[in-house]
Amino acid sequence: MRQRPDFDDAALARAADALARDLGAVEPLLPRPLPRATPRRSWRRRVARRTIGAIAVIALLSVLASERRLADPPVAADPPAFVPRFAAPAAAPPAWSTVAADRYRLGEATGSARVQPGLREDTLTAGTFAVHETPFLRLVVTETSEPDGEGSLFVTLARRAAEAGGLAVVRTGERGQLATRFGALDTVDATLADAEGRRACTAFRVKAALRLDGWFCAPLAQLPEPQAVACTVERLAALPGVGLAPAVAAMLAEPRTASCPLEEPATTAAVPSRAIRKNAARVRHSRPASP
Repeated sequence: MRQRPDFDDAALARAADALARDLGAVEPLLPRPLPRATPRRSWRRRVARRTIGAIAVIALLSVLASERRLADPPVAADPPAFVPRFAAPAAAPPAWSTVAADRYRLGEATGSARVQPGLREDTLTAGTFAVHETPFLRLVVTETSEPDGEGSLFVTLARRAAEAGGLAVVRTGERGQLATRFGALDTVDATLADAEGRRACTAFRVKAALRLDGWFCAPLAQLPEPQAVACTVERLAALPGVGLAPAVAAMLAEPRTASCPLEEPATTAAVPSRAIRKNAARVRHSRPASP
């Protein structure tokens, strides 16, 4: 069995001295301080520096451009041509001339007429707008060869209301269309008003050889029945012996519809006082039941 050599402290000391003589003097190993870590530059500083640099470049370019503009004289340019927003009419519209209302009749309605070159309007009126106990009718008959350039029925109603003593269209309601002997009659429920009060009416318009437009107001703030409006328009006729265009004469010669017999009153304005009293009593009686 192999024995390990024994080493005592003296032997270890001698070996250490011999090794020291061979290697020379050795400095003791001492801990060295580590270098302090420097913080990395923040990204905000980089962005700020780049932004400041860009602003400086833009300011420099602006100064150079201004100096160049001052050095070069401006080139005189022609001023732009004036273009008006609304073209003024070439001439004022022709004035109306009053003529005799000797062409059309509608029961006991009173008539008036006016003309322009190529245009004639006959207005038939029955009743008074301010008297709410009786019906009120206004019908305008237009003869013209020009195409109808007016828009909706509301536009026609607003214009006619302004012509009829300064009436105003306060509200419009349900629209409809009725069949008459003159063709399709467009209707719209409307509330007309003046300085003294309001009335519920039905405005109408038909486009045929004659243009018919106007409104019909029932008594006591009630809307008229649609059939009453259609029959009122159908009662329009020509006065005896008047000379009309063939198309207009053919239009007025059309037979009345079955719902508008000849024995009905000639105009809704001629309502007996007894019927008015019955109608008023019926409306007053039914008023408490309305919501």
